[in-house]
Amino acid sequence: MGSAEPSGLLSGVKVVDLTHALAGPMCTYQLHVQGAEVIKVEPPERGDDFRARPYGRFSCINGGKRSVTLNLKSPESREVLDRLLAGADVVVENFRPGVAQEFGLDWEALHAKYPGMIYCSISGFGQEGPMRDFPAIEWSAQAVSGMAHSYLEQNDDAMDLGVGMLDPCTGFLAASSIIAALYRRTQTGEGSRIDVAMIDTAFMLGSNGIAATLLGGPTGLGRRPTMARYRTREGRIFIASLHPKWFAKLCDLIGAAELPEDPRFATPEARAQAGEALVAALEEKLMARTALEWEAILVANGIPAGAVRSFREMAESDHAQQRGMTLEFDAPEGRITAVGAAFRLSDTPTGVRGPTPDLGAHTDEVLADLGYDAEAIQAMRSGGTI
Repeated sequence: MGSAEPSGLLSGVKVVDLTHALAGPMCTYQLHVQGAEVIKVEPPERGDDFRARPYGRFSCINGGKRSVTLNLKSPESREVLDRLLAGADVVVENFRPGVAQEFGLDWEALHAKYPGMIYCSISGFGQEGPMRDFPAIEWSAQAVSGMAHSYLEQNDDAMDLGVGMLDPCTGFLAASSIIAALYRRTQTGEGSRIDVAMIDTAFMLGSNGIAATLLGGPTGLGRRPTMARYRTREGRIFIASLHPKWFAKLCDLIGAAELPEDPRFATPEARAQAGEALVAALEEKLMARTALEWEAILVANGIPAGAVRSFREMAESDHAQQRGMTLEFDAPEGRITAVGAAFRLSDTPTGVRGPTPDLGAHTDEVLADLGYDAEAIQAMRSGGTI
């Protein structure tokens, strides 16, 4: 899938992006692929700290944005930023709580000047509460929130951090909240303040387990011999045969029709008790074919199953191509394949309009659009403002 034309759900919406790292840029990237113009404000010389990350980790969430360098600590920067914000619909920031106020960029200050602006703050632990000022990254938020405990409790490897999910999910939640706030503005004409935190995202992702544990139950499902990633002749396959009818059909399809009659496996309770033996018995039969071969057989017969694939294998699959799950655009690494929109509308295009910007690539043209002439721009550059 190539770059889309400059239209979409958010066509005409202008976003000033004051974020760095992952959650904030993911938010504004999702707004961009839905049609918004995103102006990414970065510190001169060093830029977003994710620019130094290898293998497209910066490019994949910053494609199509316009990069402007601006030293927010410089007194002269405030006039530039005011002009920029005056024409914006949305501003997104992920400073530590309290830092935006130091720059005069807090909600109260900006809302007084631009009452229709949507203001979104992204942080680790929120804008209020006893943990507000905790330094936050993905992994500390996972640890504090209970998420790491929910799926790494039995893992004694101190260096196994788990799966990085809070940053991208928080960014997507922020983007969806902004879209909702833009809709509200069409009804009221008023801007909104949005407070999105990784710890709240963790609670959303863990909502099922949290409800269960608060009622005295287990956080997760535990180990189940009929819900597992089984070995095959080549690769592993996930199969869900939790329900008795699925278990009976699975056994029949793999040539193990005798297993449901075996006293060790005759009931769900018995199967749970003899879990290791059941997995061994199933894998003995599954070794007859590859994971992909079993996948074709099982899904055709209504069994929830899927060969375990890598990200690369899925990204290169016909399914991903036909659904437009990825798109391509130019980046410092060359032509990059990245994930596009996280949702689709039937008649509204999505895509990245332009390459991953070099640091400050659009500074001069954006400042010119704001009314600064070449002499003023050069003076700001010489003075360290841009």
